[in-house]
Amino acid sequence: MNWRRWVVGGVLAVLAVLAGLYQLSKARSFQVFGELYARVETQQKMVALTFDDGPSPANTPAVLELLARHQVKATFFMVGRNIEAHRELAARVAAEGHQLGNHSYSHTRLVFRSPSFVQEEISRTDALLREAGVRGEILFRAPFGKKLFVLPWLLAREHRKDILFDVVPDDHATQDAALITSRILEAARPGSIILLHDGWAAKPGTLEATDRILQSLKAQGYRFVTVSELLALGTNPAPDL
Repeated sequence: MNWRRWVVGGVLAVLAVLAGLYQLSKARSFQVFGELYARVETQQKMVALTFDDGPSPANTPAVLELLARHQVKATFFMVGRNIEAHRELAARVAAEGHQLGNHSYSHTRLVFRSPSFVQEEISRTDALLREAGVRGEILFRAPFGKKLFVLPWLLAREHRKDILFDVVPDDHATQDAALITSRILEAARPGSIILLHDGWAAKPGTLEATDRILQSLKAQGYRFVTVSELLALGTNPAPDL
């Protein structure tokens, strides 16, 4: 019957649209509006080390001590509600010369959300970052790296960059330091943006892996810079991720 064909065809069309939206939401090399960076194109052996979801007393102080020992500056994409809970710690990260970025207020996926909801997530965290001592441009990183239309549009309207990553060792899922280390060392290349986490519960594997990769990549001639410093060095590469 024709109506059955129409129903089946309609269901398949809806599924195809949903599949396309899912792929778009997690794409690291494309978004419909504005500037998206997962890495930069450069011949210089430089990478940006980033930490998401903090600040957290369980991890951030130890990460800061480790970075100080290695004389490295990193970029911390902070969650607004965690800044509120640990204002002095956020201020310490800024005071020690690291870059602070916006990772939303509540760390909820900012897809299928109203413009007012998304704007509040951004603006509320921006204000907290300013209170922590951040000056100048504030980079944004979408929670879970997910975005569709509203978030990129709002960022583009304010001429703001959306920062993702091309080295993802999944330290939110494992604390096997050897595995985290190997995943980073296998994937890192000039211009890479490395994703690690300093938020929530203690992450001893992340800390140990960070120590290892700092030593190993430095031995290979790499220099660690903030995301803004990396962006100033290179260009957004053609999609190849």
